[in-house]
Amino acid sequence: MGPASLVVLPGLLLFFAVLVAVGMWVALDARAHDSSHPILWAVFASIPPGIILLYYAFWWRRHRDRTQPQSRWEHYAATVAVAGLGGFAITALLAPPDPVTQTLVWPIVFAGSLPVAYWLAAA
Repeated sequence: MGPASLVVLPGLLLFFAVLVAVGMWVALDARAHDSSHPILWAVFASIPPGIILLYYAFWWRRHRDRTQPQSRWEHYAATVAVAGLGGFAITALLAPPDPVTQTLVWPIVFAGSLPVAYWLAAA
């Protein structure tokens, strides 16, 4: 592993951490909405490019009532998921199109968007 690999390692680790956070949030949220298959939702929502995640977030969960309040772990997972996906979108729009540069910038934008994501995840 050369020095160039070590430079992009935080961005790659963040990518997998965000995928896990998305799956965890979807599983906990689906369970709170009385889904019979929350793990199945979590697995398919975590697969890029995120079409199932969009369907889940904007259609499926809007048509079902919550039966449990949001747990602390669900709030934390939603915070990481929102900051990760939002930071990825901001990085894709504002950073140069070089993949290495985007992998370097994304963790910084992620850290900067955590406070806003924490506030958005509480809603």
